[in-house]
Amino acid sequence: MVERIDTRLTRLWGIDKPIIGAPMAGRSDGNLAAAVSRAGGLGMFGAGAGTKPEWILENARIAAEAGPYGIGLMVWALEDNPAQFEAVLEAKPTVVSLGFGDPKPYVDRAHQAGISVVAPINTMAQLRQALAAGVDAVCVQGTDAGGHTGRIGTLPLLQIVMEYMQVNAPGVPIAAAGGIATGRGVASVLVAGADAAWVGTALLASPEALGAPELRQAAIKATASRTVLTDIYDRAEKQKWDTEQWPTRTVRNAFVDVYRPLSEAGEVTDEELIAARAEGGDFADELKLHAGQGVELLRAEVPAGEVVQGMYDEALRCLGRFA
Repeated sequence: MVERIDTRLTRLWGIDKPIIGAPMAGRSDGNLAAAVSRAGGLGMFGAGAGTKPEWILENARIAAEAGPYGIGLMVWALEDNPAQFEAVLEAKPTVVSLGFGDPKPYVDRAHQAGISVVAPINTMAQLRQALAAGVDAVCVQGTDAGGHTGRIGTLPLLQIVMEYMQVNAPGVPIAAAGGIATGRGVASVLVAGADAAWVGTALLASPEALGAPELRQAAIKATASRTVLTDIYDRAEKQKWDTEQWPTRTVRNAFVDVYRPLSEAGEVTDEELIAARAEGGDFADELKLHAGQGVELLRAEVPAGEVVQGMYDEALRCLGRFA
């Protein structure tokens, strides 16, 4: 029987369980991060493009009380909001996630502050960019993941990355993200060679997750087949995302059903999308739920710590079959 799971990432980040709470901007804060960390994983919270540095520092204080934790930043947003990175340097989390852009301008300064750096990647080009920047770890995020993600499935991308890194960067630990919502999923990526599972959707029904209660209930009711990739929310919200590289996996609603096909056909303008979601617009009240394909596995509002412990216990049982 496997009694404990020890990996390069549990050792690098000083955690007990190889489970990382994804830094979901708008859905994760210091309280969610702390709940994951208290359960033995690595809790993280994410900053949106307009997040104030004061918010980062306050939530870092909350998360730090529970143990090792991380903060997620979007590299493309730092050009307009460099104070976010300065706040991270001041907070000194265990880890900073630098995703959605080239992390190179920030890695050395993070290291000088004693902060480990992980880079989420969705393609081989992004992987090579991250390794060239000198990151400490990478997170292989498949299109199964919720929110902004890539276009290659988690398991194929993980295998492609593992083959490359076995030869070119064997010392760099790997986390895997996308569609992992149970201990079986955790065990599967660990057996494949990953050093941790990176989970976000699995925590969307937890009471510590940011957002209205309706969002938690919507996550419980959602199915995998109702999640789709689209660019319409970024266009409606005037976000500077490169949506060709990073479309959003979201749960279908009336807004998505009407405008997603129009956007794919090039038949809707940004102004129309903005108006549709603005106050008084036809789709202003549609609930926006970004979630991955693992959302169908959510059954109830379960505290984040219990989610992490349950996933870990189930992973131990699965891995015990091969002990």
